[in-house]
Amino acid sequence: MLSFIIPARSQPDETAECLESIIQSLRLLNLEPHSEFLLLDDNSHAEYKLADLFTHFRSGARQPVHIARFKAWQHYTGVFAYGLSKARGDNVFFISNDMVVTPAWLRTILAVAAIDPSFGIVRGTGSIVDSHPEHSLSFPGIPNSRQDFFEFAEFVSRSHGLGVVEDFAFSGDAVMVKRSVIEKIGVMDRRFFGYFGDPDYGLRARRAGFRLVCAKGAWLNHFGQGHVRADAEREKTTYDAQHDKRMAMVAKAYELFRLKWDLTLAPSFLNVQSMDWDKLIKVPKPKGYDFTPPIGDEPGLVDLL
Repeated sequence: MLSFIIPARSQPDETAECLESIIQSLRLLNLEPHSEFLLLDDNSHAEYKLADLFTHFRSGARQPVHIARFKAWQHYTGVFAYGLSKARGDNVFFISNDMVVTPAWLRTILAVAAIDPSFGIVRGTGSIVDSHPEHSLSFPGIPNSRQDFFEFAEFVSRSHGLGVVEDFAFSGDAVMVKRSVIEKIGVMDRRFFGYFGDPDYGLRARRAGFRLVCAKGAWLNHFGQGHVRADAEREKTTYDAQHDKRMAMVAKAYELFRLKWDLTLAPSFLNVQSMDWDKLIKVPKPKGYDFTPPIGDEPGLVDLL
């Protein structure tokens, strides 16, 4: 079974497009009966009506659709940890709600994942790839429809086939995690609110013997910075102000990462490329350990819809 975790806090139109693109891709690949969805409303504001969007999606779905609304904002790490805890599939996809998934992306990710059992976390390329600009590939021109994205993704797939490159760090905007990884290292560490939950998870996966790979023939469209744009509009602040707020959260999360793994890391975060990941792989058992247990039915965490 394939599990699709889709979190959303804003952007109902982009969220609907994301869900429709996944369903269309599954149908074109004859994979729809072998899938489930975990739709996570990350304590969204009422005017976005995301719970209504999710329940409407479930009413027309041909596969199990689980919907949860968080009672407090969980941000990236929290929703990913919850989704990994509740997913039942052998291959678990985490997809940002501001993406258009393509059949070629899904097909290529699955094919690459099957090449080697050590490929524990597989990502592809996209119009925007967080923390990995080397995997970014912009759509040429202005798209007129979703089909334009599908056709460009097929071109990328034909051009690169099942070629892969190995990543040193994990940044998870659209990835597939194998069940074997979850069984070995658990879920994301929720001490990292929003940021550094994915680099921490990727490091733990590598320490457990798994590899992080990018399938160069797998492409999807990523609009990028969705919740930042939405928050700026809603709060009537500038994008720069929202960016400064975000970077303050990044700095706090990075300090927690240093405390867990290695206080000799640079005191200020520059970027993931500047960090010595090979050194971190050899660190003795960190504070908090390498395994983070799945989230149980914590009281007051979610409302199930």
